[in-house]
Amino acid sequence: MDIGDFVTPDRVIPLLLGTNKYDVLKELARLGAAATNLDPDKVLNALLERQDSTTIGLGRGIAIPHGTIEGIDAPVGFFARLQPPVDFGAVDGVAADLAVMILAPENDPRILLRALSCTARRLREGDIAARLRSASDAKVLYAMLVRKVSSDADVAEMDLRPAGT
Repeated sequence: MDIGDFVTPDRVIPLLLGTNKYDVLKELARLGAAATNLDPDKVLNALLERQDSTTIGLGRGIAIPHGTIEGIDAPVGFFARLQPPVDFGAVDGVAADLAVMILAPENDPRILLRALSCTARRLREGDIAARLRSASDAKVLYAMLVRKVSSDADVAEMDLRPAGT
């Protein structure tokens, strides 16, 4: 599994405003609900339930809010740059300015684990987090998130349609 399997170009938010964790989770839940045709409260409850049982702050300014939910067959993800950075309870105490929300099917917990693993691995890879923080727009953010590119010029040459379209 790769992060591009569940985060699509239309699910990249270059600037998500929220002053606290709840506000950010509520907005991500609203976006996730719209993408999956689910009730926003149901999505929010799935995210809140998971964050009560485990930390969603990965550290180094990264958060991965996640949850399992009935009504989807494949993982759904959103990437967002947060302004201002929000405390997600990371062990290092650094507030998150980058977040990837993952919703996974309730019937197979392995899907969520694979999605979490590939997301954490990608966001900790080399200088990807720094490049995501300085990317110019959603198109560049998506390309940097899913592919090995280092500049806006590299992105201009790419076909950014999701696989299979």
